[in-house]
Amino acid sequence: MSGNLFELLIRFDPAGLHDAARKWRDLSTGAQSAENRHRSQVNGPLRQAKWEGADAQKAFYTLGRTEQILEILRVEAAAVALTLDTVAERMYQAQTNLKNAVHRAEEQGLSVGADGTVNLPPLGEGERNDPDAASSPERKALTTLRGDVQERINKALADAQQASDQGDRALGRLDAGILTRPRVFGSAAETAADVRDVAKDLGLADPYVPDNKDPKTSADWWKALTPEQQSTYLALYPERIGQLDGLPATVRDEANRLVLDQQLDALKAGSPRGSDMTAGEYNAREQTLMKLKEQLDQHDTAVEDKRVFLLGLDAKAYGGDGKAIVAMGNPDTADHTAVLVPGTGTTIDSTGGQLTRVNDLQEAAKQASKGTNQKVSVISWLGYDAPEVPVVQAPNLSVAWDSRAKDGAEALRQFTQGTRVAQGDHPSHLSVFGHSYGTTLVGAAAAGGEGLGADEIVAVASPGLTVDRADQLHIDPSHFWTGRAADDNIDKVAGYSLGADPVDDEFGGQRFEVDTSGHSGYWDDGSTSLDNQGRIIVGKPPTTLPRLTVNPLGPL
Repeated sequence: MSGNLFELLIRFDPAGLHDAARKWRDLSTGAQSAENRHRSQVNGPLRQAKWEGADAQKAFYTLGRTEQILEILRVEAAAVALTLDTVAERMYQAQTNLKNAVHRAEEQGLSVGADGTVNLPPLGEGERNDPDAASSPERKALTTLRGDVQERINKALADAQQASDQGDRALGRLDAGILTRPRVFGSAAETAADVRDVAKDLGLADPYVPDNKDPKTSADWWKALTPEQQSTYLALYPERIGQLDGLPATVRDEANRLVLDQQLDALKAGSPRGSDMTAGEYNAREQTLMKLKEQLDQHDTAVEDKRVFLLGLDAKAYGGDGKAIVAMGNPDTADHTAVLVPGTGTTIDSTGGQLTRVNDLQEAAKQASKGTNQKVSVISWLGYDAPEVPVVQAPNLSVAWDSRAKDGAEALRQFTQGTRVAQGDHPSHLSVFGHSYGTTLVGAAAAGGEGLGADEIVAVASPGLTVDRADQLHIDPSHFWTGRAADDNIDKVAGYSLGADPVDDEFGGQRFEVDTSGHSGYWDDGSTSLDNQGRIIVGKPPTTLPRLTVNPLGPL
C-alpha cells in the first residue's frame, strides 16, 4: 500500500477486490470447461478415429499442449482469485478493527489525526493554570486509554500493510507469461509449485479436507461447499480431492487427471538430481504415467457409456508399482456397477489390459440386459499392492500369503461404501469381482467390518478368500458366485494358505459355468464364461454347475 495508510484503510472497499476475484474465478472455471470440451469433442474423437502418421503426431502434440495451457490458466486464475479474496478479507478485518478503535477514541473525547495519531483533548482554561490537572486520576486514565487505542490503530494498520505485502508477493509469483514461455515441459508442474508457494506467501494454513476415513463425511463436506469453493479446491488441491471416496466420479476424475498431467509434466522437465529416485526409476515412472495418459486419451469420447473416469491415482505407491482406479461408464448414474479387483502382477502399467477386460465385462452385461436401456459401469480397482509374480532370480512369495489382501481390505470396503454414497438416491446393483489373488482381497474385505455392501460377490480363478465358507462374507451365499476353468493351474494351490477352496461344495454359494481355458481366458469374446459374468452384473442368473468335493491332499 502507498500514500497515507490510515486514510486508505478508512476508505477501503473490499467489494472491488472480491469482484476482481470473482472474474478470475470465472476465468478459471471457463478454462476448465474449455479443456473438458477440447478433450471430449476434439482430441478424443480424433484419437477414436485412429488418426495416425507424422501429421497426426504433430497435431496431437499441439492439441495436448493446448490442453496443458488451459490447465495452467485454470490453476493460475484460481490462485489469483484466492489471493485477491484473502487480501480483501484481511484488509476488511483490519479496517473493521481500525474503525472500532477510532470510534472508541471518539466516544472518550480523544481525537484521531489524519495520519492515525491519537491525541488527548486539550486542557480547559482552568486546567491549564492548575499544575495538578495534567496528573489527575482522570487525565492519567485518559492517557492510558489513548495508549491502548493507539496500539489498536497501529496494529490494524500493520495488519493491513502485511496483507498488502503478502498479496503483492503472491501475485508476483503468478506470472501470466508462463503460458507463452518457449520451454515445453515443466510449466504445469511449475504452476502447481507456485500455487503451493502462494499459500505460504499468504500465510494460509493447510485447508481443511476430510481425512478420507468416512465417505459420507467427505460427501457431506463437499456438498456444503459453494460452487466457487469447489472450483478452488479442485484447481489448487487436486491431489487431496481426487482420493476422497464418496465424492462424485466426475469430480474425482477431474482432480486425478490434473494430478496426472502435473506429475507427468514434472517428470518430463526434471532430472533425478534432488530426487530420491535413480535415473532409471525416474524414467520408469515417466513411462508408466505416459502409458496411463495414453490409455485415458484413447478413451476420451462423447459416448456416455464408454467414458473413462480416473477415480484414484498414486504413482508413488508400492515402490513405484502405483495404484490406479479406472471406471468405464459413470458409476454414480449406472443401474448396474461392477468392481473388478485384479490379481498378481498388476501395476499401473497394466491399465490398458484392465480397460480391455473392463470393456469386455461391460459389453457382456449390456448384452445380457439388451432391450432394457440400462446403464452399466465397470471399474478396475487397483487400490492395493498386488503381489509380484515370483521369479527364480528374485523369489517373492507374497502371492502365497494373505498379508497383501488384508492390507488392502479396508481400502476396498471404503471404496464400495463411497460408491454407494456417491450414488445417493440412485443405488446401483453392485457386484464385486475378484480375479486370482484379487479374490483373496475381495474375501478379506467382505469378511471384515460390515462387508462390501455388494449385491453379488464373484470369485474368478480363486486360490482362496481367507475364509472357510461363503456365509462369512456378509452376503447371502446364493449371491456368491465362483468359476474356474478345468485346466486353470490355480487349482493346485487353492484351499491351502489363502483359505478354503471356493469351488468345494463345503464352501457354499453358486458355481457358474466356465468354458474357457487357462488362468486368463475368462473374458474371451463369445464365451459362456464371459456371458455368465455379464448376467451376474445385471442381476440375471448365470448357467451353473454342480459344486465339487475337493480332496485337499490330491489324488491318492
